[in-house]
Amino acid sequence: FANYCMMFRSFSRLAPACRNITVRSVYTLPELPYNYDALEPKISKQIMELHHKKHHATYVTNLNAADEKLKASTDISEVLALGPALQFNGGGHINHSLFWNMLSPKGGGLPSGKLLEQIKGDFTSF
Repeated sequence: FANYCMMFRSFSRLAPACRNITVRSVYTLPELPYNYDALEPKISKQIMELHHKKHHATYVTNLNAADEKLKASTDISEVLALGPALQFNGGGHINHSLFWNMLSPKGGGLPSGKLLEQIKGDFTSF
């Protein structure tokens, strides 16, 4: 309900119900669950730092900027115009947050079962 109110607080019929709703937080760049050099030699420390500190951080910065504009907006056309920025940067932030946790210094190895058989069938080997 809080997000609904934030997006549509300019509608007078919702104003009384939404008056005290201000639940929102600032998006932050998550810490990696390992050191930047933990995936070497497969992925270099420099690439990990660039991808995390610059690329992912840009999504977070831009998402927060769009969110601030959303909070300040009282015009529905402004709210709707922010949709693409919120979607793109929010999606980038979520995808990268998942990505960091899918990588692991102790990961790798062969898949098993049906997945391995499908890979062998399609590509002849893993």
